[in-house]
Amino acid sequence: MRRANLHAFQESFQAFVSKQIRAPHVTQLHACVPRSHLSGITSSTAAVFGTRFYTTPRCGMQSPCRRFGIIGSTIKHIDMHVSTTKRGRKSFSSYVPYHQDQKDRTESGKDITIDRPARSEGGSTGAGKLTSELPTRIKMILDTPGVFPKDLAPNTDKEPSREIVQSFGTTYGGNYMLQWEDAPRTILIIKKPNDELTDKALVDVATWIHSTYPHMNVVVEPEVAHEFAGRLPFLYTIPDNKRVEYTRVTDLVVTLGGDGTILHTSSLFNSAVPPVISFSMGTLGFLLPYHINNYQAALTKLIDNRQASLLLRMRLKCTLHGADGRRLQAKDGSGRINDLTVMNEVNLHRGRYPHLTWIGCYVDGHLITEAVADGLIVASPTGSTAYSLSAGGSIVHPSIQSLLLTPICPRSLSFRPVLLPPNATIQLKIGEKSRGPAEVSLDGKETFFLDKNEFLQVCMSAFPMPCVNRVHAGEDWIKDINDLLKWNQGFLNKQSMSHYMSE
Repeated sequence: MRRANLHAFQESFQAFVSKQIRAPHVTQLHACVPRSHLSGITSSTAAVFGTRFYTTPRCGMQSPCRRFGIIGSTIKHIDMHVSTTKRGRKSFSSYVPYHQDQKDRTESGKDITIDRPARSEGGSTGAGKLTSELPTRIKMILDTPGVFPKDLAPNTDKEPSREIVQSFGTTYGGNYMLQWEDAPRTILIIKKPNDELTDKALVDVATWIHSTYPHMNVVVEPEVAHEFAGRLPFLYTIPDNKRVEYTRVTDLVVTLGGDGTILHTSSLFNSAVPPVISFSMGTLGFLLPYHINNYQAALTKLIDNRQASLLLRMRLKCTLHGADGRRLQAKDGSGRINDLTVMNEVNLHRGRYPHLTWIGCYVDGHLITEAVADGLIVASPTGSTAYSLSAGGSIVHPSIQSLLLTPICPRSLSFRPVLLPPNATIQLKIGEKSRGPAEVSLDGKETFFLDKNEFLQVCMSAFPMPCVNRVHAGEDWIKDINDLLKWNQGFLNKQSMSHYMSE
């Protein structure tokens, strides 16, 4: 292959694979390209070698046949087709043809599977430095302001710790005060993807932090590090197969986007989450107490004072099980599906199938009802104002530990939402009478399928989402449900509520 054509192919193939890697439904990649053709491709696809290139989606969404043209005399095109597997899942297949007499082609018949782009454990990826050289995050103390009766005070651990945990039965409904032992050293910035405003905000925020606090380390996701490598060369990044590093090194998380950006941040931490400060740049902003224009004042106060006012938003832990009770195995052969942590809700629904789903509902092993409905939602207090609210569920204050079970279009009109204690374990089992599998969605993504007699279990997670809010943050929630949700605003009280909002 001539040098010009090889260079054109490498650039085109890099752009194509990077786009597929970023897609949330991609789990595997194979390549059908000679090894020498890939030698110049950057590190985000450097591990894509072998004889096949295809993707397997988690979501099962339909996708049209796509043709991706590549300039060159050897590589002609990439075709992507949709095929249906035995259990109704969709898979994509791609084929990159090349001359059979190519001398430096790889051995035929061998497929090499990777789970997202692989990178070396040390050194640089070429798009951001790795965090393996960074120190473990600073210890902190979580306490209460002391403005409530002593008999209602929660038992907070006054010993310094690197984890923020939450136990059952905490009745305190106010803010917690967090104190770092030292100034935060590592900040993780999560931005809304494919958005010009958040791109500009990322550059502004990261540059300001780097110049104002030179000792601080700024960490971003791999795709962001690759995109901004030229403008922000000081960035650190964490490979997708090393997500435990997020918990190990991060002292503070900054989100730039909307509520969906916070949900994505939650998905990066299956265990303890560091304090999260969110700046509003999205559509609704129900979880965002700060405006992006005030980022310098807000971050300066946090870093210099080494303390923050936190609202601990309860999260849920979900596990998937087969009919024999064993944990389900991932369909891509990567092993069993680990514990899944969500911030809003776990949604079990009929998906694309037209028939109602029969779901057995168990609480702590006891059958409470068999639901015949489009599906069921198990929501956290934070998620009570999301999908559950649209399905007729109650609004629950985010500091109240509880599990909200909400039906989606049930056949029986008497099936109403149920509020359960935080120490309960909810089991939703697909009944024998169901005519098709049911889909599991976690915070609107991570779709799995459950067949008859397979089930999921949901309980309270020990690791909440510690959200930084203002000093008088007890008013934030009241303002949000009135200002954003227009809760109980009729013709008579609009004027009084607008007066409240202006204060």
